[in-house]
Amino acid sequence: MINDSVSFSRILGQEKAVRFLKGVLSRQRIPHGYLFLGMPGVGKTSTAIAMAQALNCLEPREGEACGRCKPCRGIEDRSFHDLVFLEPENQVIKIEKIRELERILAFKPQFGKYRVTVVREADKMTLEAANAFLKTLEEPPPGNVLVLQASDLSQLMPTIVSRCQKVRFQPIPVPLIASWLAEKKGVDPQKGLLLAKLSEGSIARAVQMLEEEYESKRGECFSRLMDLSSLSEGEVLDLALELKGKGRAEQEAPIELLFSLWKTWLRDLLLLKTGGPERLLIHGDRLAQLKSGWNAYTIDSLMEALRLLDQAEKDMAGFRNMELMLENLLLALKRLGTADRAQAVGA
Repeated sequence: MINDSVSFSRILGQEKAVRFLKGVLSRQRIPHGYLFLGMPGVGKTSTAIAMAQALNCLEPREGEACGRCKPCRGIEDRSFHDLVFLEPENQVIKIEKIRELERILAFKPQFGKYRVTVVREADKMTLEAANAFLKTLEEPPPGNVLVLQASDLSQLMPTIVSRCQKVRFQPIPVPLIASWLAEKKGVDPQKGLLLAKLSEGSIARAVQMLEEEYESKRGECFSRLMDLSSLSEGEVLDLALELKGKGRAEQEAPIELLFSLWKTWLRDLLLLKTGGPERLLIHGDRLAQLKSGWNAYTIDSLMEALRLLDQAEKDMAGFRNMELMLENLLLALKRLGTADRAQAVGA
């Protein structure tokens, strides 16, 4: 029986990426460098693990691992020493980590045909680390496959990108996430559908929202956004400081979830402003609250607010000054709401 947790057959919503990788593996022409591109929580790590299993399986078939042999079982329980993970520390990958990896790669794989190294959030390498890694990527020792994961291609050195086989991962469709939540987490179908819509295509984000009970906190979150225009600049800066305290210190997820909720709220407002059908609203159960706030923004300012939140999410993914980022974001959102309220009154 194929192992459910790591096999290609259990990767959700990434049929194109899986089909491509299985084709490469079945032809046994294995590039030594891959770049898995996509937002967090869409299956990049699970796919890398499934790939490691398929590469080292003793009885592979058409690019798929058997799930029964010793390498497959070792990869499943993470006791397989030829599966290596390199991750950021304090939001950055420093050159010391790359030097450590070089020492590991200098030895032949110990237990399998291939050592698979997964570099998570590779776009967080410092310039020094990226230059050092480039040398390894250009000519890794035999028996090594390097899988880089990234969500922001622009943060990677072009020379690194050019030396990797790019594999793109798409946001997971809402029905698949909702079904997965019902099957794996026992979530009520209606609640699961809402979480799937709020997640923007990321199972990890849907699970975070479930654990943080964010769907029940929507009213509070939306009020914070809509009340920005009535706050003084000092109160906005205080709010930025408060949100920073919920950021990288111990639980980075809440700010990301807050931004995700704000984006879905603004998209709903944009849908209403442009005369779209109400059945497409994510927050249709809060239609009265949406309609009470839709005059605070124009169509242009809603689009600008969404752009600012997208940029803020990218800034959070990088090693940036979070407090400054939050201050600039909240002040900009305040100005958009304030200007458009004044415009609405003047009209």
